[in-house]
Amino acid sequence: MFKRGECPSLHVVFDSCEGFTVEANGPIKDMTLITDYSGDVDYITNREHDDCDSMMTLLLAKDPSNSLLICPDKRGNIARFINGINNHTPESRKEQNLKCVRYSVNGECQGLLVATRDIAKEERLYYDYNGYEHEYPTHHFV
Repeated sequence: MFKRGECPSLHVVFDSCEGFTVEANGPIKDMTLITDYSGDVDYITNREHDDCDSMMTLLLAKDPSNSLLICPDKRGNIARFINGINNHTPESRKEQNLKCVRYSVNGECQGLLVATRDIAKEERLYYDYNGYEHEYPTHHFV
């Protein structure tokens, strides 16, 4: 699929400082769909005390009991290994090369990670975990 240009080539690597992270295995063009964020969908209220560190808000409702998140602790894909930026420093914002967007696909809400610029081979992938909420503490991120 990579050779036909249908998906980017990615690989998970371990870094002693950042932990598991994802690198481009080849060049990726701006606006390329990288992956969907997959996992079990649940109400946020059911996961308030969950220890999974890879949850992503899927739908933020006015009534919190209707808000949904994606939790990839049992089922997931490479998206759970893509690191976030420290959104408190200008240097980290320059590293951001992905954006999370939400779309309705066949009537279901999907979180998709999309390249926001050209990404070079062996460049690490990063996005802002906070998106619109600014609830996730990222000040300690490298």
